[in-house]
This record gives sequence, C-alpha cells and structure tokens, in this order.
Amino acid sequence: MRWFNSYRLHGHSLAPRLPQHSLVISMRWPGHWPLAAGTTIVVEHPTLGRLIKHVDRIDHHGRLWLYGEHPDGLSSEQMGPVSRQCVKGRVIFSVAATSSSHQLGHGA
Repeated sequence: MRWFNSYRLHGHSLAPRLPQHSLVISMRWPGHWPLAAGTTIVVEHPTLGRLIKHVDRIDHHGRLWLYGEHPDGLSSEQMGPVSRQCVKGRVIFSVAATSSSHQLGHGA
C-alpha cells in the first residue's frame, strides 16, 4: 500500500476553498493515529464511494461525521457516520484549480 496518493476533485462540495478539478495529496492515515474536527480526509464511504471531506465531529463510538463546504452538498446527517476503517488518508497538500487549469492537455 502506498503512503501518498493524489486525487482530482470531482464536484463542488469543498468549494469555494477547493473548487472542482482541484488537486489534493493525501497521506495514508493508520486507524490508531489521531484525527480531529476540521481535518480533511479521504474516505471510502460504504454507500457513496470515495469522498474527500472534513471531519465534523467524532462521536462517542469513535465514528466520524463528515461535512463539505458548499451549501448544496450533502449534509453530515445525509452522509451518516463512517468508521475509522473507512479512512484512506489525510489530505496534507492541495492546489486549488483555476478556471483554466482543468483544460490543460496531457503532458502539460
């Protein structure tokens, strides 16, 4: 398993800070390492698939409640809690897309 992964955002849930097509780099985050509210993570949601969201809170069962920034995105309650085992990584670096950055061709 790799320690670092890169992802391109598909959607507006973290806009305006990270608009669609932004690049994020995540680091594998073992389950015993701490996470706190506000941390941006990559999760494999059991019904929604791969998501990049912020940790809203951690409940008394250790489950993570997530949120995005865009008002039209799914609410924390709509997503429901996820277990720590669903965490694939913590976002450690991001580059916000500009209006023309997603139009670059291959090899650019």
